[in-house]
Amino acid sequence: MNSSERMNIGIVGAARRGGSFRAGIEANGACIHAVCDIQADKIRECAEAMGAAECYTDCEEMLEKSDLDAVVIGTPMPFHAEQSIMALERGLHVLCEVTAAVSLEECRRLVAAAEASSAIYMMAENYTYMKPNQIVKELVRQGLFGTPYYAEGEYIHELKHMNEYQTPWRRRWQTGVDGITYGTHSLGPILQWMPGDRVTKVCCEAAGVHHIDHTGQPYCQACSTMLCKMASGGLVKIRVDMVSDRPHNMVNYQLQGTDGCYESGRAPGEKNRIWLRDRSPDMHTWTDLNELVDEFLPDFWKEGMERAKTAGHGGGDYFEILDFIDAVTGRRECPIGIHEAMDMTLPGLISQQSIAEQGRWIEVPDSRAW
Repeated sequence: MNSSERMNIGIVGAARRGGSFRAGIEANGACIHAVCDIQADKIRECAEAMGAAECYTDCEEMLEKSDLDAVVIGTPMPFHAEQSIMALERGLHVLCEVTAAVSLEECRRLVAAAEASSAIYMMAENYTYMKPNQIVKELVRQGLFGTPYYAEGEYIHELKHMNEYQTPWRRRWQTGVDGITYGTHSLGPILQWMPGDRVTKVCCEAAGVHHIDHTGQPYCQACSTMLCKMASGGLVKIRVDMVSDRPHNMVNYQLQGTDGCYESGRAPGEKNRIWLRDRSPDMHTWTDLNELVDEFLPDFWKEGMERAKTAGHGGGDYFEILDFIDAVTGRRECPIGIHEAMDMTLPGLISQQSIAEQGRWIEVPDSRAW
């Protein structure tokens, strides 16, 4: 479609996570034409609230019958690949929540569908769009980190109550499998800070089971940690913990380069700090990342800042919709297309095999070679 046409979008999983895309879709001038959710008692109310002309309880029926240009998939993880494939096979553009798939076989099928389709596939990794992450990305682009060679990403989000009561699918797919099942929030920004690089092999271990669930049974290993060897020779450490008892922390990042170092704040009120050889007075002085906002925050972020306030995840839900619509209308390249989505998803899937084999290093396939 061209940039002058208003895009008709369908949302799958609209009664829960999918509905959070509403503000970003409306702020970017697209139309929520249809909504879908298996919760039949909520979907009509959901359609009215979003101004959707149609509502469905079956994804395939919506894809077949509705006059759509694109679909946003906000369903639980085990449905992402299959629903994306169904849309791509019908020539519909896809913006899909993370992770892209829950198995290596699903990844292969999804890549084949994306490459055979005329439509665009984009994975909705919204943490790449967060303000501090975008500033670091721009600093890397301008060469101020020199050559990045080490990074850390942590997703520490205590979710026991959601796993057991609110969203029980998480109990199986996010915390019920040993390894890094939900690593794209941590790895995604780092891969953009190491442009052109990818993970070639991983090893993974965890700290054992320390949680007794609501049934009185031991459940879920804590502090799963994955080491990633990069094609460039660099190293990345990813930690995911959704069950340890501790104050909420969500995400942490670090980046080390030959000429710069970044560490995100860990505790509430703690500043994101950075050292850059060309910008800092000595080797012992950190700079508050906020001091670099005016100079290094990308223009698209500055221009969209007010509109992004209505969307979630620090504005990420707005900016990923903006990029998706721009990619579909030909205004720019898709930033997290099918192979970037695989670069973010596959290491975590391979980590599940590694942890099952006592932390053995295992190669990560490159989807570009499939």
